[in-house]
Amino acid sequence: MDPHYQIERTTQRTGSTVHLRLIGAFDRDTDRVLRAGMRDAFASGRRGHRVVIDVRQVESIGSESIDLLLVGYTRAVRGGHGYEIVNAHGHVRQALALTGLVEPDALYAPAWADEVIAEHTV
Repeated sequence: MDPHYQIERTTQRTGSTVHLRLIGAFDRDTDRVLRAGMRDAFASGRRGHRVVIDVRQVESIGSESIDLLLVGYTRAVRGGHGYEIVNAHGHVRQALALTGLVEPDALYAPAWADEVIAEHTV
C-alpha cells in the first residue's frame, strides 16, 4: 500500500534555508519519516540556518506530528536556527494554532533567537 503522505525537501541555492513541504495525511504512522526529515533539515548545524515547513497540502495532522513540529521549534531556538511553519489552513491551522505554531500567536524562531535567550539568562 502506498503511503498517504510525502515530504519534499528543497534548499536555497545559498544553502541557508531548507524548505520541507508536507503533503497528505500526517498521523502516528508518519512520525518516523517526519522525524528523519526534520533531523535532515537541521543537519547543517550552522548558525543562521533556516527551516521552513510548508503545510499547505497537509490534509490532516495528528498529535505525534504536531509534537515533532514543536520539537523542531525547540531545536531551532537552542541551535540558533530560524524556523517557521507556513501556509496552514482549515482544521490543520486550528490544530497548530492551539500549540502556538501558527498565528495568532505563532512560534517563530528567528536565527538570532539564541542571542536574545543568552541576554536574558546572564
